[in-house]
Amino acid sequence: MNKYAEDNRRIKKGVKVLAEEGLLVFLVKSFKYFKRFLLRLLSPIIIPLKLKNKFFFQNQVFNYFYHKNNLTWTNERAVEIPIVMGYLNNFKAGRILEVGAVLPQYFPMKWDVLDKFEKGKGIINEDVVNFKPKNKYDLIISISTLEHVGFDDDIKEPEKILKALKNLIVNGLNKNGKMIVTLPLGYNHAMDSLLFSGKLNFDRIFFMKRVSRNNQWKEIDIENAKGARYGKPYLAANVLAIGILEKK
Repeated sequence: MNKYAEDNRRIKKGVKVLAEEGLLVFLVKSFKYFKRFLLRLLSPIIIPLKLKNKFFFQNQVFNYFYHKNNLTWTNERAVEIPIVMGYLNNFKAGRILEVGAVLPQYFPMKWDVLDKFEKGKGIINEDVVNFKPKNKYDLIISISTLEHVGFDDDIKEPEKILKALKNLIVNGLNKNGKMIVTLPLGYNHAMDSLLFSGKLNFDRIFFMKRVSRNNQWKEIDIENAKGARYGKPYLAANVLAIGILEKK
């Protein structure tokens, strides 16, 4: 999306908020927008001050991921991107699919990307529930995307995520293939219930929790992950689930 189109989209969005939600909500959202704009301007100063920060996940040490796009030092992108990239970097050979165009915001797109809404060269604009590729994949990754399926659609379908995962496993993943999915908890409560009841059918699930205003994270167990709230006490996700599934 070019700068003119992006600016035009933001203006239309602002006008819509003002008309539908009122002046107060418009002013609050405008303040948040300009705050993020200022942080992006300051990113060349902020990011170098944080580069040495590290976190632990599954007995491994990772560097937090800091980038001006989406202000990753303020949210869950700081940990979920390094975790997923860790799996990507250890992947030897085969076809890769990313569900949700997240990594192309930060890295060259060297794999297939499926995203129903995001426009861009090489991005497959299909619904994840109906996607049936001619050739299956050996690795499927998804970063904070599947929680939107059936939740942010015009027609609410709380269990649509089950259809999405089933379709990816049956029609998208090769035998002995692996899927890695990150999900922010507290955003979609129906999804949280499916996750904790075991209906999402992950072989393994790990959890990371934000523990400071400075966006520090630590690994926690499933009991401490329950009851997570999105946006409280800190911005965006406060608990992140990392689901692993291997197709036998």
